Amino acid sequence: MNRIMNTNIEKLLHHRKIHFSQNGEDGFLDFVLSKLPEKTNWCIEFGAWDGKHLSNTHYFITEKGYKSVLIEGEADRCEVLSKNMGKYGAICINQFVDFQGKNTLDNILAKTPIPKNFDLLSIDIDGDDYQVWQSIKNYQPKVVIIEINIRDKPTVERINLPGSPYVWGLSGTSIKSMTELAVSKGYSLIANISCNAIYVKDEYLKLFHDKRLTPEEAFLFEGHKYHELTEAEKKHLGLRRVFIKYLKHCYRKTFPLRKSNN
Repeated sequence: MNRIMNTNIEKLLHHRKIHFSQNGEDGFLDFVLSKLPEKTNWCIEFGAWDGKHLSNTHYFITEKGYKSVLIEGEADRCEVLSKNMGKYGAICINQFVDFQGKNTLDNILAKTPIPKNFDLLSIDIDGDDYQVWQSIKNYQPKVVIIEINIRDKPTVERINLPGSPYVWGLSGTSIKSMTELAVSKGYSLIANISCNAIYVKDEYLKLFHDKRLTPEEAFLFEGHKYHELTEAEKKHLGLRRVFIKYLKHCYRKTFPLRKSNN
């Protein structure tokens, strides 16, 4: 295996910061969106849950003035979602997004004013993420963050079996197979953070990398224990530096330094 992480990826990952997301995805996305030459200031997230807990979009809606479509399949969660996010003008929809039939994302969004080339799409439905993204034909978000299988190493080709029950570590699509789908849709991989892969439209790749990344170059192995890695993977340059810096950030966020009385 060649050197996996280059210094440019490492620099990008220094923008990883927790606002509301689980693993610093929204801080990273904030940087990515800031680099886009043109923005619509629209975002979509599903399943959106309550609109705040571990959300990839809450920060942009509440702090950056983004308009949004937030979709949640569970009725009780959607009720809380509407209560939390309606005051920000969010369009909250109680619906399970499917990859075929009347409940595809294309059909759901057709009933909203969201533009075709909106800025950010966040897909997190614990399984059929691949199929849902594959089914989108009428909309071209500039940035896509999508859940992958955190346990599949970057050389593994595997697509989640549609409709299969969720099992942690087994459900979801590998980053290799997800990236192949992305390329077929005109997107390029720019980073991996925990169980998410982040893609941009090909026209924006040069804003972040000078060439298309492979899954092997981007993957952080954050779902693997040290003893599960090969010697080459253990030499994943930048992994420890980026991860340690991220852990230090989380520690400071949880236990902020007290001001000295001296």
